[in-house]
Amino acid sequence: MSKLNQLHVLSFFVVGKHEDNGIQELGGLVNLHGSLEIKKLENIDDVKEAKSAKIMDKKHIDELCLEWSSGDDLVSSTQKEKDILDNLQPTNGLKELKIRGYKGTIFPDWLGKCSYQNMTSVSLVSCKNCCMLPSLGQLPSLKSLYIKGLDQLRSIGEEFYKNEGDHHSSHIALFPSLETLVFDSMPCWEEWHVPESETFPQLRNLEITNCLMLKEEMRNQVFFRIVSSLSDVSKVRELHIREHGNLFGPADTMNLDGDSLTIRGRESVRESALKAMMSMNHLSCLQKMDISGCSSHVSFPGNCFPKSLQKLKLCKCSKLEFPQLQQHKYDLVELQIEESCDSLTSLSLDVFPNLKNLQIYKCRNLESVSMSEAPHAALQRLIIWGLAEGGLPPNLKSLGVGGYDCDNIKSYPEVGSLPHHSSLTTLTIWCFDNLETLECNELLRLTFLQQLHISFCHKLENMEGEKLPPSLLLLKIEGCCLLGEHCKNKHKLIWPKISHIRTIQVDSKQIV
Repeated sequence: MSKLNQLHVLSFFVVGKHEDNGIQELGGLVNLHGSLEIKKLENIDDVKEAKSAKIMDKKHIDELCLEWSSGDDLVSSTQKEKDILDNLQPTNGLKELKIRGYKGTIFPDWLGKCSYQNMTSVSLVSCKNCCMLPSLGQLPSLKSLYIKGLDQLRSIGEEFYKNEGDHHSSHIALFPSLETLVFDSMPCWEEWHVPESETFPQLRNLEITNCLMLKEEMRNQVFFRIVSSLSDVSKVRELHIREHGNLFGPADTMNLDGDSLTIRGRESVRESALKAMMSMNHLSCLQKMDISGCSSHVSFPGNCFPKSLQKLKLCKCSKLEFPQLQQHKYDLVELQIEESCDSLTSLSLDVFPNLKNLQIYKCRNLESVSMSEAPHAALQRLIIWGLAEGGLPPNLKSLGVGGYDCDNIKSYPEVGSLPHHSSLTTLTIWCFDNLETLECNELLRLTFLQQLHISFCHKLENMEGEKLPPSLLLLKIEGCCLLGEHCKNKHKLIWPKISHIRTIQVDSKQIV
């Protein structure tokens, strides 16, 4: 093979143990182009063999993969392993480098040299003896860095960002172009130090998976620092902070996709990211916030919402301080609060003149939702789980009422609880554990009601009054075993009150 000096394409080469199939066969192939993968590098006996491959002379190789077979990671000399890799140094024009199964304890100095101006991607996988990362922070074009299975690595410090002898200007960012950084399956990794100087200014994707020993305070600090220093954070329009959904192990992730920033992970990471965002006063573009599972005490900047905010969803954020809003009006169109803002006892809709959708779930301390000014014309959908008090706006089209923590209610709607609403077309009632009777006469006040949904009211079996509203087109009953059976059997006390309804469904089956 070594005589094929005009060969342009060689996808991979498997190093053999004999002279006619050893790595020296690559020495004469100086015109190779594109990508090259070299496997079974453990078959190289000495440094001279590695040097004879003349990897440096292959000026047209863009992508290089160097792979040692998996298996026994015990070697006679880790220094020899390093020297072999040192002599497999590629040309300075390389764009992508992958190293798999390397059995040395440290990487050679060439990995991370500033002379690799075109290097955009580095992947270090299953280098199980390595206890130190190479200095990659000064690679000017590096966009993607993937590190997995470095079992002996315990700490990431200054060596990761720059070589000890380099005179790095404090005005030049470290990892200036890096967009994606992934750490995976690092069982001994405990510490991660990030320099005070500008670092990771272009980072868009950060993922830490199955790194269980990494100290919580350091993990949190890194997320706080990175989120705080994002160069485009002022342009973020959507912020999502949620629990991780990784099926393959614990993962903490940050993803900035266009103008949408998503943080997933353990609670402390979510809280650090939220605090970083809340500490900023220049979120002038933020339109949507979706925050879940942050139980620590956090306040909105300046005790007010960003003026640009239109959609806000808070879930399981018990100590999040809801702003005191009396002095401002906001353009919010959707507001959902679930098991959050324990300090919130009353909510006035006066400050949200454009609010169309309001949903409140399990807010134990919230006593009232009210309006002191003219009727709220914009609100179209209202769901309240827990029966907060207060008037209902006249243009409401859809209303959902959940019976959370309402064990004393046996009859619904109570007299006067549903004022006349000419606009209401859909009413949903669910999860009243002790509800026994549906009051038809109160529902007759809803003269334009077209859909009535009743779900998971297990004791409901009676209907009092003349009949359900004549405007009804759909009656849907789910998980109400007693009332459902009465409907299916066309019970003499129930059927006359519902027989005029065009479609009646019980547990997804239509009653004919």
